[in-house]
Amino acid sequence: MPKDLILKRLEILTELQQELNKLREHYTESLENDPEYQKAQEEQEKIKSENKETKEKQERVASRPSYKAISDQIKEKRTEIKEHSEALSQELVDYYRESGTVEIEDNDGNVKRMKFSVKLVS
Repeated sequence: MPKDLILKRLEILTELQQELNKLREHYTESLENDPEYQKAQEEQEKIKSENKETKEKQERVASRPSYKAISDQIKEKRTEIKEHSEALSQELVDYYRESGTVEIEDNDGNVKRMKFSVKLVS
């Protein structure tokens, strides 16, 4: 695929994003000027305040040593799962490069297909 086509597509995406931002801004301004919307916002703020109080109570209970230990174990497992998932992704890329196939059979005999996703980062 030629580089010019990619650059043109990036330009189109930038323009569309700018248009979307303008539309969002107009939409937000229109809503903020609507009395019914303002009333709904006030009600939502009241609910948020009540939810904040409830969350603080829950956090006080969850900070007890017995719950804290379990919470820490959960965080460790999540980190471990994330690390293994990242390693698996790299291993699958390597497997694809070596074998040229996008399917792999797991230990239970189930055939899994690889799904690739590529993003540009600045």
